[in-house]
Amino acid sequence: MRKKIFFGIGVVLLCLAAWGIYSVYKPHRNVEGEEAAATMTATNLYNEFKNTESAADKKWVGKVIEVSGTISSVNEAGSYASVNLVATADGGINCSILKKDLSPDDKFNKGDSITIKGKCTGFLMDVNLVDCVVKK
Repeated sequence: MRKKIFFGIGVVLLCLAAWGIYSVYKPHRNVEGEEAAATMTATNLYNEFKNTESAADKKWVGKVIEVSGTISSVNEAGSYASVNLVATADGGINCSILKKDLSPDDKFNKGDSITIKGKCTGFLMDVNLVDCVVKK
């Protein structure tokens, strides 16, 4: 009887370890193949979060959004590029793009107009989009 219990516990632990390894090493996924829940300007999205954050959280967090705006800055850190879009004088939209998802002809300059699609993660001084791709 003890052998069966230890064998069962061993199988469960082995399954948990396999799931953990898979979760850590699974490939990065961007939102290129997903349909956007909405298309809007950076100003409109920012103002929704600024005016009623709790309602905007319920409406947009976890959803794919396509945002158009003007680039205010571009920062590169490690394997990510962070493109910031102007919304108001108070803040904007922060779009996190994996560098390997960028094509060689993607050049970001301050003042350029751009459309980016990404998954909304909420509001923290700026509205944050992750797993972004640049729309052509």
